[in-house]
Amino acid sequence: MHYPNRSSLNEDQLKAVTTTDGPVLVIAGAGSGKTRVLTERIVYLVGEKKVSPWNILAFTFTNKAALEMKNRLERMIPGISESLWVGTFHATGVRILRNHGEYIGIQKWFSIYDAEDSLNLLKNLLSKNVPQGRLIRSPRVLRDTISRWKNDFLLPEQAFERAADNVERRMVTLYQEYEKELKRAKALDFDDLIVKPVKLFSIHQNIKDLYSERFRYVLVDEFQDTNPIQMAFIEALSSYHGNLFVVGDDDQSIYGWRGARVEHILNFEGLYPGTNVIRLERNYRSTRTILDAANHVIAFNKGRKGKNLWTDDEEGEKVKLVVSMDEETEAMNVLQTVLSLLEKGLERKDIAVLYRTNAQSRALEDVLKRGSVPYQIIGSVSFYDRMEVRDILAYCKLICNPSDLVSLRRIINVPRRALGKATVAKLETLAASGGIPVTELIASGEYDVGAKQKKKSKEFLKTFRVLERLARSTHAAEVIEAIIEQTDYLKYLKENYPDAESRIENAEELVAAAEAFADTHEDATLRAFLEEVALVSDVDALDEEKGLLTLMTLHNAKGLEFECVIIAGLEEGLFPHHSSLDNLDELEEERRLFYVGMTRAKKYLYLSFANMRRRMGFIEGETPSRFLAEIPERCIEGDIEGVEIWPRTEMGDELDGSDELGAPKVKGAAERKRLEFEDYSQEEVVYTVGMLIYHQAYGKGIVRKVEGSGKNLRVTILFDRGSERKFVALHAPMRPL
Repeated sequence: MHYPNRSSLNEDQLKAVTTTDGPVLVIAGAGSGKTRVLTERIVYLVGEKKVSPWNILAFTFTNKAALEMKNRLERMIPGISESLWVGTFHATGVRILRNHGEYIGIQKWFSIYDAEDSLNLLKNLLSKNVPQGRLIRSPRVLRDTISRWKNDFLLPEQAFERAADNVERRMVTLYQEYEKELKRAKALDFDDLIVKPVKLFSIHQNIKDLYSERFRYVLVDEFQDTNPIQMAFIEALSSYHGNLFVVGDDDQSIYGWRGARVEHILNFEGLYPGTNVIRLERNYRSTRTILDAANHVIAFNKGRKGKNLWTDDEEGEKVKLVVSMDEETEAMNVLQTVLSLLEKGLERKDIAVLYRTNAQSRALEDVLKRGSVPYQIIGSVSFYDRMEVRDILAYCKLICNPSDLVSLRRIINVPRRALGKATVAKLETLAASGGIPVTELIASGEYDVGAKQKKKSKEFLKTFRVLERLARSTHAAEVIEAIIEQTDYLKYLKENYPDAESRIENAEELVAAAEAFADTHEDATLRAFLEEVALVSDVDALDEEKGLLTLMTLHNAKGLEFECVIIAGLEEGLFPHHSSLDNLDELEEERRLFYVGMTRAKKYLYLSFANMRRRMGFIEGETPSRFLAEIPERCIEGDIEGVEIWPRTEMGDELDGSDELGAPKVKGAAERKRLEFEDYSQEEVVYTVGMLIYHQAYGKGIVRKVEGSGKNLRVTILFDRGSERKFVALHAPMRPL
């Protein structure tokens, strides 16, 4: 048999599959078949070039994508996935650390702390460090800041040097304490799963060489969303052979807010001289009309390599614009749209409703429930984040790692054992002074607490030891069943929660998940199951087999496709988000996010906005998103007479260059018959301190500061709600009162 299957690939795809040596950059537009290219390339390397699967490493963006790729490969070459490494950056990092983490002081069976675990650890630190805690009001902000430092590969000392003010310096102090607590708990947070392997490679060249010599071919999917530490990881693993194959689309880079750097793909050729650049521009997903609309919108961005998606598919229906009075009416219109699509013959699983922020789902959920339309939400409180599931998993983590402080604090008094915070804190302090886990301290009996507390702590230890022994000899599902039984956990739920029935169902579902894991994994131990659970992402929860309508944020829609997509909440300040309105780079990322949403649709695309929306308790008049006016009139239909849209320029059919904000200049622009544009150009406005203004997203405010001049004029405004913002005056949608 000859590889690849040339009949299934177009000319550009075939070139991407068979260009094997040296650095290769594939600019893969939405729906251009990049997954097929990645899969066929691996098959070509193994089947035609006779490369051992053992010598190939492929990075995917999600666990779901990794599993799908492995399944495809197995169907094409049975047995190929046994020695092939396919997985996310985090999963790959875990494998390396399990094998060689001890070289940098990491025990083999470390705990993996997810975002909630990290947050709980930081909350505990803030409660102990009162001076720092007073300055830092939000543990989440602290967690996100530490995460950003880690992804930029900044140690506490380096972060301290870059600290801009006293608050950041206090954050660095807590960063240092946080690292000490992780080490004491023998735990790594999610960022560490990549940071620590890179550190390992930088200290131990021989271990880096071991992996980089092994992996003759390194493939990276979704390259546009890599951050600096992931880039360092890629560079280390591909350094020996230099056969680095990256696939991505700069127009779909939407994770800048969490550290991704679109310049990695924009500057790839500079980083890797001699790069072969291949463009995949033929789209196999969407109709011509949807692609025309999406191409036109993304052309407003300056920071891009440039491409134009095309298709041989039908022209298809026009993009539908739906205007509503408020968010409740919008939700009703979404329901009516869904019902009409179901009457057309679509199934619920074929339809997705996308929105910019999680808060928008409330009105949609209310209406869908009343309309008896079953749905699933991706990215809300996931199954593994539910209280009862986290309780049981905390027992599991503590069994595998008795030093895990976050898990200990969560369950030592669940169900209640008269072991309150003061007792636990005392036990922790004594254990820390002796350099032993709390469980070992309890076993020693050398601690001074009340008689009742001592008795209860001994009872806890007895239960813990039974479970510990069981975990050494059986699979995860049996251990979880034993945890529920030995702790009387179901009784605890019944006695303390009015919704106990649904919580009990979740506990039983966790057992079922562990049983399913045992059916598909040779290693079905508790440790292996915990590792699998720790690496689950929001998108992995998408279940197409249930036949449900899908609700999710636009960020979570990345990589997915649906027959019909409905994008709700297209208003200035909501989408694009208000935080991006005075920042060119962030505004371009918002436009890329809209482009991603549009290109999820195969046949039908609905765009919705409301004239009024409740925000922070206020009902505000809304301005339609500028993105709507960037869609050519030939592509869109809907009753939009009298609608005022924000953009500064009219859009036509022919683009010629671009202005400072990335808005294309227009030659021969077609006049819009039904759109009226409200001009917020600031060229003639002279701003002075004390001037009252009205901003489309923030409402009324007063000018506090004026800096710069001309196109660089910046205005700082204190709004009536108490927030203070700085804007580039030329581009801000505001006017004097």
